[in-house]
Amino acid sequence: MPGAVRRRFERAVGAEIRPGEGRTVALLFTNLFLLLTAYYVLKVIREPLLLVSGGAVLRQYARGVEALVLLALVPAYGLLADRVEPSRLVAWVTGFFTACLAAFWLLARAGVPVGFAFFVWLGIFSTLAIAQFWSLANDLHGEDEGRRLFPLVAFGGTLGAIAGAQIAARLVAPLGAANLMLAAGALLLACIALTGRVRARIAARGPAAPLGAGATHGGFRLMLADPYLRLIALGVLALNLVNTTGDFVLARFVEGAAAASHSAPADREAWVGAFYGDFQTAVTVLTALFQFFFVARVFRRIGIAGAVRVLPIVVLVGYCALSIVPVLVVAQVVKIIENSAEYSLQSTTQQALFLRTSREAKYKAKAAIDTFVVRFGDLGSTLLVAAGIHLGLGARGFTLVNIAVAAGWLVVAVALGRAWRRRAPEGRPRARHAATGPPPAPTPA
Repeated sequence: MPGAVRRRFERAVGAEIRPGEGRTVALLFTNLFLLLTAYYVLKVIREPLLLVSGGAVLRQYARGVEALVLLALVPAYGLLADRVEPSRLVAWVTGFFTACLAAFWLLARAGVPVGFAFFVWLGIFSTLAIAQFWSLANDLHGEDEGRRLFPLVAFGGTLGAIAGAQIAARLVAPLGAANLMLAAGALLLACIALTGRVRARIAARGPAAPLGAGATHGGFRLMLADPYLRLIALGVLALNLVNTTGDFVLARFVEGAAAASHSAPADREAWVGAFYGDFQTAVTVLTALFQFFFVARVFRRIGIAGAVRVLPIVVLVGYCALSIVPVLVVAQVVKIIENSAEYSLQSTTQQALFLRTSREAKYKAKAAIDTFVVRFGDLGSTLLVAAGIHLGLGARGFTLVNIAVAAGWLVVAVALGRAWRRRAPEGRPRARHAATGPPPAPTPA
């Protein structure tokens, strides 16, 4: 990128790329763009594959299976991280996911119903592949670099989500769901090639190694033993409880509005489809605007400790407003802002929180939090909704539940911000120490 163009881009985003950082940022930006493009292509095609063959009930069961599989997969991933150099591990795992896509394509072409297995696999892929990407990004950068550069890298994922959804929407009819699997697999192969370029840059700085002898525990034990990691996990759990329950609240309002305005089932179905089309478009556009203009500036002005409190406050205020004015338009606005802030600011902040963790925690504990805890939050919301329906709660009742959860989440976020300030920075990653000497003394948080 020419210097003048880069400087204009940095001023627009509010970030700063220093000499020697541009190529690594470009590699990570492109890698995350392709990874999210592939995921959103697959996310669009998973619904018809499962709903046609299994239905909505089977879809809910698939969520439970995902959590059970991750319960066994996270320790296995930790064992691999002990033995395989991290950037090589990222490439290996991505290659495994690519091979799975080829197998699904062959089975689908043979007429085998793959909807349930594909849904479970995609839930694991979406959490683990993205988690390990950010683990590598954390391992590559020190705290100062991460705060400056992560918003730029995350913007690549935002653009990838938009591109993937649009590609799938336009090509699923002419190509078919099975053939789009091959297209997504090709994108993952490109991700593997980019990870190889990242590995070459790591090797140029100094010898990189697996966690090896320095490893002490698996991801779950690391998470439970460290109060800071426990706070991160509690925040992720609260986030998914609120978000998934909020989806249900919005669906209740939409259901009531559709029934009130249209008597024919076909008309209601068309109205609901148009509503959610406009809703997702608004979320996508606002997410991109937040990521581009807002995230880096928040990091610079209030820091990570302040950024972690923003979404709980937004959610708490939004659902309080919805409890006072329980109408569809308010629910719609609340969810658009909530989802956009989650996919931009909260997601980037969540990755930056691991800048002050050990190298072992960056790979093992992060994998446990970003996979199992996320899915456990989804399951918790499902149980919460089931209990609320049994007790006769309406949309307003579930709104009050979300207010209570959001208040607890804000308490966790405040404690997490304090823990971040007390926690000593980890300094530069190990790969750089061999090339540049020992890391500098930690600066006050």
